[in-house]
Amino acid sequence: MYGLTAIQQANGWAMAGAGTCIVLIGLGVLAFLISMLPRLTRLFEEKAPSPAATEVQPTFKKLVVPEKLPQDIQAASRIYIALTEDLGEDFSLADLHRKSKAVGLPHPHLSFNRFRDAGILVSKGEERFSWKPLSV
Repeated sequence: MYGLTAIQQANGWAMAGAGTCIVLIGLGVLAFLISMLPRLTRLFEEKAPSPAATEVQPTFKKLVVPEKLPQDIQAASRIYIALTEDLGEDFSLADLHRKSKAVGLPHPHLSFNRFRDAGILVSKGEERFSWKPLSV
């Protein structure tokens, strides 16, 4: 026997149908498990808090932050200078950026560039910066 009659005689159609069902059910289960991965990882992350989450957030003095920075570069720099008083004489731009984002200053990286171009923010070397004294 050959061809379709041989398939019929050996229950080939039933085996092909069963195999197809097994494959489709397996793919469905696999897709479900993959969709559950974010929930499982969230469970593990909640049980073991990261060291960054236990870090104490610094407290800032009450700083009046305008919704839009003044166009006058001297006035805008005074806001940032007041923000960096507790950082000391020289500081890193990463610290300044983190503090400015925490108080909600808009587009701090653009302001840093303006201050550097105007010579108000001066590089001290080794990724440290300081403010040039402002004339009143």
